[in-house]
Amino acid sequence: MRRGSRSTVVAVLLTVAGLVLLLWGSGQGSSFVAQPQGTWGPPPIRLPELPDLVSVEQPGDEITDAEGAPEGAERVIDLVLLFYAAVVVAGVLLVLRALLRRDRRERDPVEEPDEELLALLDASGEEVRYRALTEGDPRNAIVACWVALEDAVDRSGLSTDPSETAAELTTRVLGRWQVDPAAIIDLSEAYREARFSRHPVTEEQRRAAVDALERIHADLRRRALAEQEAASAAADADAAGADR
Repeated sequence: MRRGSRSTVVAVLLTVAGLVLLLWGSGQGSSFVAQPQGTWGPPPIRLPELPDLVSVEQPGDEITDAEGAPEGAERVIDLVLLFYAAVVVAGVLLVLRALLRRDRRERDPVEEPDEELLALLDASGEEVRYRALTEGDPRNAIVACWVALEDAVDRSGLSTDPSETAAELTTRVLGRWQVDPAAIIDLSEAYREARFSRHPVTEEQRRAAVDALERIHADLRRRALAEQEAASAAADADAAGADR
């Protein structure tokens, strides 16, 4: 637990202890501030004694006890004080639980997405798309879009089938991350046409390839966010289970 959290917990506990002590003292009927015992100042003035007057009780008059409330009323007061003490303690426990859960979240950060997924996100990121759209001729730009994905898959260290080509492996990996198959087909076909054909490649084809790469990136980003949310939910569930 960090120093700030520890200080907050100590302050809350001291406050609760003070409240409970005050409530306990009130329930016992004692006062924390006693009446002054000594006498000081001018001496009291003595008046001449007067003869006792005979008091006449009127019908219907009742003699009340000035010593205090009946025993039943004192019991009700004690129960009310105990109820308030229980409410205060319950509130403090809830605050402490929230502080402990927050501290546990800070100590256990959410895991980052898979390295393979991060590599694919970088290979299809905004900078790559911008260069493909503005630099070089359309043919080389389209080829670079697909080759960047192949390089990302290769850097991830995924075990491959010797009979599987780099393009087939890249297609399979993108499909595993739930990328839209239409976007994969659009970019892979544009790549094959730009690399193996002899006819000119237009700017319109370049823009279509970059658009397909952008759709691939959007699906990969959506999957990365889903992975983070799942990891965060699992961490919250573990924290809730530990608090019980």
